[in-house]
Amino acid sequence: MTQARAVSATFSLLSEKLTVSTFGKGSGAVTSSPAGISCGATCSHSYGVGTSVTLTAPPATGSSFSGWSGACSGTG
Repeated sequence: MTQARAVSATFSLLSEKLTVSTFGKGSGAVTSSPAGISCGATCSHSYGVGTSVTLTAPPATGSSFSGWSGACSGTG
């Protein structure tokens, strides 16, 4: 170099997409914390790698929540 220079470094947050689908004869919605998922049948949102996401699935009147399947499993 023959004179002073300025340089900038740019970083991006790595993310992963979470996709939620509902199925069955009943109905309800799925929401997430942190926000991003709020859907009925199918939706998705990208979260930063390592982000802990809590999904909530309240059933509609006359329906019941039976459980999770796929990457998440169980009834809680």
